[in-house]
Amino acid sequence: MAALKWFRIFSTLEEAQQKVPDRQARLLILKGRRICLVNLGGSFKAIQDSCPHRGAPLSQGKLNYLNEIVCPLHDYQFNLVTGIEAGGRCGTARTYPVKAETDGLFVGIKM
Repeated sequence: MAALKWFRIFSTLEEAQQKVPDRQARLLILKGRRICLVNLGGSFKAIQDSCPHRGAPLSQGKLNYLNEIVCPLHDYQFNLVTGIEAGGRCGTARTYPVKAETDGLFVGIKM
């Protein structure tokens, strides 16, 4: 069974909010995985960067009014908590847990 390993991506929550402004996305590369990190009002979500449909980088997408990340290629809309595409038009994107601690912001990856 794969164990969850936490990776610190920012030293403080304040640094995370400066590097990833509210309602913006940023590409992370952790252990060879491309991950899209999104700031939703100081609450961070992480989802695979590659759209399950054609592989477009979700980190280049925008957030819609439902706080879904919208693929820049074909406008597929992914829930940042579940990874499910709103219209059921393609597969589900993998999501990753994110936690804020006193010593930084972390993303969990099953190893």
